[in-house]
Amino acid sequence: MEKQIQKSAFIAGLSLLLMTILSIIIFPSLQANSLHITGIAIIIVLDVIVAISLYIFLKPANQKLSLWTAVFRLVYALIFVVALIKMPNLDAFNHIWERGLLVFGFHLLLLGILTIQAKYVPKWIGYLILIASAGYIIDSLGAFWGFSWQVGLFTFVGELIFMIWLLFWGRKVQLSE
Repeated sequence: MEKQIQKSAFIAGLSLLLMTILSIIIFPSLQANSLHITGIAIIIVLDVIVAISLYIFLKPANQKLSLWTAVFRLVYALIFVVALIKMPNLDAFNHIWERGLLVFGFHLLLLGILTIQAKYVPKWIGYLILIASAGYIIDSLGAFWGFSWQVGLFTFVGELIFMIWLLFWGRKVQLSE
């Protein structure tokens, strides 16, 4: 079981890294062309892989909360699919995707709580993820009310640190500690 958890941490971290690289390439110049559509489709598949991998990785800490965390990420991925279908209309894509980020924010909220509960993940990473979740939730709610606060530009650090931790330390986790 420990090997499976270590492997799932690495898979989640690697998938998050690939998603980050693709996002840096695609989103600054988003267009409705086959390259960007393919890139976003890959990101969605990676989101599903991350949801499953994090569920396996964090299940020993709290199985129910881990499942709900995965469900929120999968719902976000589904919203992303709907946005991708609307991709020829970039305004429709952005509108749907930005609304989906509220669901993603709640995924991060649950993930932050879950990582704090997990004795094999540093608690401070969980707190950084909670801060990241607040950025997404605040930005999404602001968008509903017609504001563009961009708080998430400053709160995403927890996600990056968690990705790095999964890649380098998560794959060495010892549950007996």
